[in-house]
Amino acid sequence: MKLHSQLFGMAAVILLTIAVSVPLVAADRIEIAMGYIPNVQFSPYYVAMEKGYFDDEGLEVTFDYGMSTDIMTLVAGGHVDFGVSDGDQVIIARDRGIPVKVVYTMYVKYPVGIVSFEEKGLTSVRSLTGKKVGTPGPYGSNYIGLQVLLHSAGMKLQDIDLNFIEYTQVESLLTERVDAAVVFINNEPVVLRDMGREVNLIEAYRVTHMVSASVIVGEKLLRKRPDLVQRFIRAVTRASVYILENREEVLPLLKPHVPTLTEKNIDINRKVLFASLDLWVDDDIERHGLGYTTEDDWRQAIDTLFSLGMIERRISPEECFTNQFLD
Repeated sequence: MKLHSQLFGMAAVILLTIAVSVPLVAADRIEIAMGYIPNVQFSPYYVAMEKGYFDDEGLEVTFDYGMSTDIMTLVAGGHVDFGVSDGDQVIIARDRGIPVKVVYTMYVKYPVGIVSFEEKGLTSVRSLTGKKVGTPGPYGSNYIGLQVLLHSAGMKLQDIDLNFIEYTQVESLLTERVDAAVVFINNEPVVLRDMGREVNLIEAYRVTHMVSASVIVGEKLLRKRPDLVQRFIRAVTRASVYILENREEVLPLLKPHVPTLTEKNIDINRKVLFASLDLWVDDDIERHGLGYTTEDDWRQAIDTLFSLGMIERRISPEECFTNQFLD
C-alpha cells in the first residue's frame, strides 16, 4: 500500500533526525489538556510515552483529563502547553480573538454523525423532522455537527425535537428517550453494533469537509519555543506511524493509561480503536503524510460556521492552522 511505504520512510527520517538533533539536557516538562476521560482514542500520546518517543525528544509529558470546555483559553494563556481539541473549536476561538493554532490534525474525517436504530427508518437528515434527537448539550463538536447536518438539508434546530442528554447517547437510544442521537461515529455506533443492534448512521464528513480532532498550541509558545512544538509533533507522528503499522499490538501499550481497558472489554476497545484509525487517513494524507490538512478544508469549515452564524467574520485559514511542523 502506498501509504505504508510513505510511513516507513517517514519513520526512518524521524529516527535519523532524533539521532542527530536531540541534546543530552534535562527534559522539558509539558502538559497536555485532553478534554476527555482516558480513552483508546488518545492512543498516539500513550504510545509515544510507552515506546519512549517523548523521552527521545527530551520531553517529560503529563496528561490533564479535566473535562474542560475552556481548553482554548488554557492553551492560549500558557496554563497548559498543548491541547487536544477540534478544529471547529479553533475557528470559533480565533473569531473571538483567542490566539491558538492547530499544528497536527488527528482526524481528517469529521467524526460527528447521527445514529438511530434501523427500525426507526431514519436514513436521511430530512427524515429527522419532528423526531427526538439527543446531543450532549449546546456545546462542542456534537452540537456543531448536528447543525452542519441540518444546514445541509435546509433545516434548523427548530425542525427537530432537540434533547440535551449529556453523554448518555447509548442509554438514551436503548430506553427510547430519543429517536436518534448525535455521536462520534468511531464510538457509540461501534458499541451499539457490538451489542447486536442494527443501526442507521448519517455521517457529517460525507456532507462537508469540516476540520476535527487536532493538536493545538498557543501562538505565544509557537513564537518562543518552536523547537518544543517540533519535538512534540515528531514524537506524536512517530507513535501514529507505529500504531498504523502495528495496530494489533497497540492495546497492551494503552492499558497503563486507560483504567477501563480490561480483558472483559478489550474486544470492543479494539473495535473503537480501529474505527478511530479509519478517521486518520484520506487521499491528502496518502499524498502529504500524517497530520496534514488543506487550506481548502479550513476555508470550507470557516464558510460553514459563518453561514450558521457561529462566527462573526470569515477569518483566514492561516490564522487557524499550520503544517510547518510536519515531517
